[in-house]
Amino acid sequence: MSTWSRRARVIGVAIVVAVVATCGLWFGRLLFDSQWTLTLHELLENTGVENPSVTEPRDITRAACGETVDCVEAYDTAEATYYRFGSRGAAERFEATVGDGFRSNYIVMDFAEKTDVSMTEQLWAMQYLAGTWQDYEGSFPNRLP
Repeated sequence: MSTWSRRARVIGVAIVVAVVATCGLWFGRLLFDSQWTLTLHELLENTGVENPSVTEPRDITRAACGETVDCVEAYDTAEATYYRFGSRGAAERFEATVGDGFRSNYIVMDFAEKTDVSMTEQLWAMQYLAGTWQDYEGSFPNRLP
Protein backbone atom coordinates (compact mmCIF):
# COMPACT_ATOMS: atom_id res chain seq x y z
CA MET A 1 0.00 0.00 0.00
CA SER A 2 1.40 3.40 -0.94
CA THR A 3 1.91 6.29 1.42
CA TRP A 4 -0.74 8.25 -0.46
CA SER A 5 -3.47 5.64 0.07
CA ARG A 6 -2.61 5.40 3.79
CA ARG A 7 -2.96 9.15 4.11
CA ALA A 8 -6.25 9.04 2.23
CA ARG A 9 -7.55 6.37 4.61
CA VAL A 10 -6.43 8.31 7.68
CA ILE A 11 -8.05 11.46 6.33
CA GLY A 12 -11.23 9.54 5.47
CA VAL A 13 -11.42 8.01 8.95
CA ALA A 14 -10.81 11.42 10.54
CA ILE A 15 -13.64 12.92 8.50
CA VAL A 16 -16.03 10.13 9.44
CA VAL A 17 -15.12 10.45 13.13
CA ALA A 18 -15.62 14.23 13.00
CA VAL A 19 -19.02 13.88 11.32
CA VAL A 20 -20.19 11.22 13.78
CA ALA A 21 -18.98 13.28 16.76
CA THR A 22 -20.67 16.44 15.46
CA CYS A 23 -23.95 14.62 14.86
CA GLY A 24 -23.72 13.03 18.31
CA LEU A 25 -23.17 16.38 20.00
CA TRP A 26 -26.00 17.99 18.06
CA PHE A 27 -28.38 15.11 18.79
CA GLY A 28 -27.38 15.10 22.46
CA ARG A 29 -28.00 18.83 22.73
CA LEU A 30 -31.36 18.43 21.03
CA LEU A 31 -32.31 15.53 23.28
CA PHE A 32 -31.10 16.91 26.61
CA ASP A 33 -31.48 20.69 26.08
CA SER A 34 -34.74 21.18 24.21
CA GLN A 35 -34.87 24.88 25.13
CA TRP A 36 -32.10 25.43 22.60
CA THR A 37 -34.49 24.92 19.68
CA LEU A 38 -37.30 27.29 20.75
CA THR A 39 -37.35 30.45 18.64
CA LEU A 40 -38.86 33.78 19.60
CA HIS A 41 -41.09 33.49 16.55
CA GLU A 42 -42.57 30.27 17.96
CA LEU A 43 -42.81 31.70 21.47
CA LEU A 44 -44.33 35.07 20.67
CA GLU A 45 -46.25 34.73 17.43
CA ASN A 46 -47.65 31.22 17.62
CA THR A 47 -49.08 31.25 21.12
CA GLY A 48 -52.46 29.76 20.21
CA VAL A 49 -53.74 31.51 23.32
CA GLU A 50 -56.85 33.69 23.27
CA ASN A 51 -55.22 36.31 25.51
CA PRO A 52 -51.49 36.10 24.79
CA SER A 53 -49.03 37.49 27.31
CA VAL A 54 -47.39 39.73 24.70
CA THR A 55 -48.75 42.61 22.67
CA GLU A 56 -47.94 43.15 19.00
CA PRO A 57 -44.70 41.15 18.61
CA ARG A 58 -42.41 42.56 15.92
CA ASP A 59 -39.25 40.91 14.60
CA ILE A 60 -36.29 43.31 15.01
CA THR A 61 -33.47 40.80 14.54
CA ARG A 62 -31.73 42.68 11.71
CA ALA A 63 -31.60 45.92 13.67
CA ALA A 64 -30.91 44.51 17.15
CA CYS A 65 -28.53 41.58 16.61
CA GLY A 66 -25.04 42.18 15.34
CA GLU A 67 -21.87 43.77 16.61
CA THR A 68 -23.40 45.38 19.70
CA VAL A 69 -25.62 42.47 20.79
CA ASP A 70 -24.48 38.97 19.81
CA CYS A 71 -28.00 37.54 19.64
CA VAL A 72 -29.49 35.20 17.06
CA GLU A 73 -33.03 36.61 17.20
CA ALA A 74 -34.79 39.65 18.68
CA TYR A 75 -38.41 40.74 19.02
CA ASP A 76 -39.99 43.91 20.32
CA THR A 77 -43.32 43.90 22.16
CA ALA A 78 -45.16 46.38 24.36
CA GLU A 79 -44.04 44.38 27.41
CA ALA A 80 -40.32 43.94 26.67
CA THR A 81 -37.62 43.59 24.07
CA TYR A 82 -36.77 39.88 23.78
CA TYR A 83 -33.31 38.61 22.77
CA ARG A 84 -32.49 34.97 22.02
CA PHE A 85 -28.88 33.78 22.17
CA GLY A 86 -27.03 30.77 20.83
CA SER A 87 -25.81 29.74 24.27
CA ARG A 88 -26.86 30.12 27.89
CA GLY A 89 -23.53 31.78 28.63
CA ALA A 90 -24.12 34.48 26.01
CA ALA A 91 -27.60 35.09 27.47
CA GLU A 92 -26.15 35.36 30.99
CA ARG A 93 -23.47 37.82 29.84
CA PHE A 94 -26.06 40.00 28.10
CA GLU A 95 -28.41 39.84 31.08
CA ALA A 96 -25.63 41.31 33.23
CA THR A 97 -25.66 44.42 31.01
CA VAL A 98 -29.42 44.92 31.27
CA GLY A 99 -30.55 47.21 34.08
CA ASP A 100 -34.15 45.99 34.21
CA GLY A 101 -34.61 42.54 32.76
CA PHE A 102 -35.24 38.85 33.15
CA ARG A 103 -33.57 35.73 31.70
CA SER A 104 -34.87 32.24 31.19
CA ASN A 105 -32.43 29.86 29.53
CA TYR A 106 -31.44 31.35 26.14
CA ILE A 107 -33.85 34.30 26.19
CA VAL A 108 -33.43 37.68 27.87
CA MET A 109 -36.25 40.18 28.34
CA ASP A 110 -35.27 43.86 28.56
CA PHE A 111 -37.90 46.18 30.08
CA ALA A 112 -36.07 49.45 29.35
CA GLU A 113 -38.43 52.16 28.09
CA LYS A 114 -41.46 49.83 28.21
CA THR A 115 -44.03 51.99 29.98
CA ASP A 116 -47.14 51.44 27.81
CA VAL A 117 -48.18 48.36 29.82
CA SER A 118 -48.37 47.71 33.53
CA MET A 119 -45.72 45.88 35.54
CA THR A 120 -48.35 43.23 36.19
CA GLU A 121 -48.62 42.61 32.43
CA GLN A 122 -44.83 42.43 32.27
CA LEU A 123 -44.88 39.91 35.12
CA TRP A 124 -47.37 37.80 33.14
CA ALA A 125 -44.99 37.93 30.16
CA MET A 126 -42.11 36.75 32.39
CA GLN A 127 -44.25 33.95 33.77
CA TYR A 128 -45.27 32.92 30.26
CA LEU A 129 -41.62 32.74 29.18
CA ALA A 130 -40.54 30.89 32.32
CA GLY A 131 -43.47 28.48 32.07
CA THR A 132 -42.73 27.53 28.49
CA TRP A 133 -40.45 24.69 29.57
CA GLN A 134 -42.07 23.92 32.92
CA ASP A 135 -38.61 23.76 34.50
CA TYR A 136 -38.11 27.31 35.79
CA GLU A 137 -36.97 27.44 39.39
CA GLY A 138 -36.61 30.78 41.02
CA SER A 139 -38.40 34.02 41.60
CA PHE A 140 -39.24 36.92 39.38
CA PRO A 141 -37.66 40.34 39.84
CA ASN A 142 -39.60 42.69 42.08
CA ARG A 143 -40.07 45.58 39.69
CA LEU A 144 -42.73 47.50 41.59
CA PRO A 145 -41.86 51.15 42.24
